Amino acid sequence: EEITDLHCHILPGVDDGSRDDSLALARRYAERAESSFERQKQFIGNASHEMQTPLAVCRNRLEMLVDDAHALTGEQLGEIAKVQRTLDYLVRLNRSLLLLSKIDNGQFPESSEVDLAAVVGEQVALYDEIYAGRGIACTVSAPEAFVVRMNESLASTLVTNLLKNAYLHTAEGGAVGVELRDRTLTVTNDGTAPLDAEHIFERFYQGARKEGSTGLGLALVSAVGRYYGLRIDYRFEGGRHRFSVRWP
Repeated sequence: EEITDLHCHILPGVDDGSRDDSLALARRYAERAESSFERQKQFIGNASHEMQTPLAVCRNRLEMLVDDAHALTGEQLGEIAKVQRTLDYLVRLNRSLLLLSKIDNGQFPESSEVDLAAVVGEQVALYDEIYAGRGIACTVSAPEAFVVRMNESLASTLVTNLLKNAYLHTAEGGAVGVELRDRTLTVTNDGTAPLDAEHIFERFYQGARKEGSTGLGLALVSAVGRYYGLRIDYRFEGGRHRFSVRWP
């Protein structure tokens, strides 16, 4: 009814038959677009699933070559190491695409009480260790417990990708901050210029891509947010990037 009223207002001189034809055409285009999107999601999920085995086989064969290192020259070992790094990237990329596909298809129905404060504590300790050589200082402000109801794996995915994004894009000697307050998780990090707020949550967004990034981390954050109806926001204030996730 709302669509019909809109067309009547915009095209007052068009007869009812023409309006009906236009509406039917619009519906067909919408259905076709939705069908195309569903096929695309299914293809990505199927392709990612099928790629797991050949990627694992390639990884194992490279490891076997390295184990027989006495038969290889230093140059050959160097080339194998390069291939391994590329393969590791493809494995991470494939896992992220498969996870995105599962989230989009609603394959995480199990929910439980998850203490987000505990998840943050564990992940901050992990990333402090991983990036210890860069001298990044992370401060955490959180209550003893911050309980939400969601799938435990997706809760970890949400926190992990926000933290990884912050650490990965913070310069040596910079600062990362994490705060849990008023049912909101906020992650901040040093920056020099604002990001493109309209596109940073898109898959494979080509921003200032860092080595080790698949370009899917924030897309995963966005997907988890949509799945649970969370409000996700990005701002740039006082030379710091600020990502926030609010639970209803």
